[in-house]
Amino acid sequence: MTPKDYLLKLPESFTVTSIISALFKCVRSTITCTLSIPGKCVRLPESFTVTSIISALFKCVRSTITCTLSIPGKCVRELNHYNQDAEEILRRYNAEGYIVQREWNEMLTCQDIETVDRSRVNNDLHVSEDNKMISFQAKCPGGRVEWPCALAKELESGKHCWILEVGEKSSWAVGVASETILKKMSIPDSCKEGYWYIKLFKGKRFQAFSSSMTDLSQNPKKIAVYLDFDKSELLFVDLETQITIHKFKEQFSEKLYPLFSPGIHDKGPLILQSVSQKDVKETLGRHTSLLLQLLFDVREILGKYISLLYQRQNDIETVDRNTAHGDLHVSEDNKRISFQGNVKCPGGRAEWPCALAKELESGKHCWILEVGEKSSWAVGVASETILKNLSIPDSCKEGYWYIKLFKRKKFQAFSSSTTDLSQKPRKIAVYLDFDMGELSFVDVEKHVVIHRFKEQFSDKLYPVFSPGIHDKGPLILHSIPQNKTN
Repeated sequence: MTPKDYLLKLPESFTVTSIISALFKCVRSTITCTLSIPGKCVRLPESFTVTSIISALFKCVRSTITCTLSIPGKCVRELNHYNQDAEEILRRYNAEGYIVQREWNEMLTCQDIETVDRSRVNNDLHVSEDNKMISFQAKCPGGRVEWPCALAKELESGKHCWILEVGEKSSWAVGVASETILKKMSIPDSCKEGYWYIKLFKGKRFQAFSSSMTDLSQNPKKIAVYLDFDKSELLFVDLETQITIHKFKEQFSEKLYPLFSPGIHDKGPLILQSVSQKDVKETLGRHTSLLLQLLFDVREILGKYISLLYQRQNDIETVDRNTAHGDLHVSEDNKRISFQGNVKCPGGRAEWPCALAKELESGKHCWILEVGEKSSWAVGVASETILKNLSIPDSCKEGYWYIKLFKRKKFQAFSSSTTDLSQKPRKIAVYLDFDMGELSFVDVEKHVVIHRFKEQFSDKLYPVFSPGIHDKGPLILHSIPQNKTN
């Protein structure tokens, strides 16, 4: 029988999401084919993955074009779940603030604020000759609570964008304000009607201000500010990660003025920048690659995790009472571990006591752990070295792989190096594929990968659980319910 040709017609204007979605609807197996786009041709290897198809497509498609993608081959069952997973992950990632290609391109092409208005600059500020660099020049800020600022041209309709470099400055503020700002040419230190801006204070407090205040976590070096006056939307995006820092939704009725304050705590300048089309394309290409990698890495890990839920391979459900450190209390059912020392006087100890589960030396394993609102905890695996003192070191050390929360502030992954983490979970699924050298931590409630270690495991491993030394709250091991189906 002659293989059926699957024809995919892409619209004249399309996005990464639509390409991926359309591909998943066509490709259902490993096949041999030639990927043809008018004027260009890429030959795929005899055995390939969906990722390689998309990668090949992006080597061909560099602009908005009209094309027909023809994939001859047979249709089988192996990959029929990919489309649903892809759509869900894209939806989740977009919900976290990622700006997709089409929107990002539209935002940057609206850039029309590239200089400040020299006639609207507070006397305590210095503006460079090209009107792009704003810095604080006074010597004695004293007890002032308002920060001096400079303004750009007034806006009263349409879409606008400006790019600002804040670098390593310890203090700055960026946003827009109504005509009220013309009276003092300064930014208030508290919530006030007619102002919408984000502000970093002495490298510590990062917040969004308007009629209310919101704490922020993402501390950027370059910012894209996008104002859609008619849709009443003001967006701040980290230019390097392409992720939304904060978004205001407000009914703008008056003229607005872009405002820029370098703060009063350092002399470093705020720098207005222009973005060329080359910069736009390079940024799009870089983040397209990152998005695709995220898409398939997350799908792979969540697929394994969900598979374990289906197959009931949750085989670590209790700790080994005989391995619990003397400063810990283990419940009668061996599922709850808590610190029983004096939390007010932990002394200068640098290591945290822990309890272990059964040893592992091959195969796939999964365990579910609830950390809830605990201020400190650590979870992971360790080699037989841990049997000597039954505690987790406070610094990088060979033979340990774990994630750790310290006093609700520092959330990090430890092994031979340290990685800062941002996703603070309440319930964690730990997945170990011993033979593949993979250890993954998944937020059970959000279905988001917290961290993944790739390592060649050669020794026996022990699941480790430490409730920390700063509160009495327990770590709780959970079994997967019998009726769990998704």
